[in-house]
Amino acid sequence: MSTLPDWLQPTWEHLRQMIQQDRLPHALLISGPEGLGKHLLADRLTAYLLCEQPGATALACGECNACNWLRSGAHPDLVQMRPEEAGKAIKIDQVRKLGTDLEMTSHSGRYKIAVIQPAEAMNVNAANSLLKTLEEPTANTLLVLLTATPEQLPATIRSRCQQIRMGCPSTVVAKTWLVQQHIEAGVATRCLAMSSGAPLKALALAGSDSLAQRDSCLADLIVIYNGQQDPLPVAEKWAQDATNQRQIMQWWQQWINSLIRWQQAGIADQEAEIAQKLRQIVDKVDCQRLFVFSDQLAGALSGLTSGLNRQLLLEDLLIDWAGLLLKR
Repeated sequence: MSTLPDWLQPTWEHLRQMIQQDRLPHALLISGPEGLGKHLLADRLTAYLLCEQPGATALACGECNACNWLRSGAHPDLVQMRPEEAGKAIKIDQVRKLGTDLEMTSHSGRYKIAVIQPAEAMNVNAANSLLKTLEEPTANTLLVLLTATPEQLPATIRSRCQQIRMGCPSTVVAKTWLVQQHIEAGVATRCLAMSSGAPLKALALAGSDSLAQRDSCLADLIVIYNGQQDPLPVAEKWAQDATNQRQIMQWWQQWINSLIRWQQAGIADQEAEIAQKLRQIVDKVDCQRLFVFSDQLAGALSGLTSGLNRQLLLEDLLIDWAGLLLKR
């Protein structure tokens, strides 16, 4: 069993005590920003509960049949429920099948477990269907819901789960861990800023072309804001990168927050490269309109899994972004 990062250890210790004191509920809702490693906690919990020879320290043995099945991704008592397509919704048919699977007798005589991630991707009908399973759980059944935005889940779902909330580690802890993963210190600092302090997200960014993509997106926004670029071709370009649209919009949200903070408090973005680019428009910022636009962008982020045409969504946002110049 691999070692958990330091920032996950307190949460795991809490779960371990619940197991040892026989206080584990039938449903857990683990929430926290993307890139913290919520799935690592779910994996460790699942491995222990399904293990045929668990250790006294609440760790799976790694050697029994159940551990081997789990390692191969074929354990009959574990259901991993995700959207059938990346970025899409979890549908009611998936939840209905999950309910049927959980009603069957456990293969090993231990737990039957379902891990739902991201839980906020369930559409309304799927969430309503899950309520029956939450309200009438079968014995030795555990549902683990992982989410970055618990507020997007219906209150009826949240109230029927025991909630565990996680936050980002300190910058020192996160940067130390990234350096241990062989990420250069300067790159680690920049990627942590890009990922709002989430270490696993920063690690993924450091190993991709996201730095260049992020710089390109900010450059697009600046020329649109200054009235030097038609927003529609940019919307078309961004829409072609379906897997990164949420990330692009999250970066956009960060830059808006940075502009507002700079304008109101005189505090420049902590990332020197971004501050240099934002300096081109910071004096032109109307904070009141940026607050309104920030709310609009947050609403668009929440609606990404609703089935809306994403190119049209981006066109509306970028046209309104361009309109901020005209309204000044």
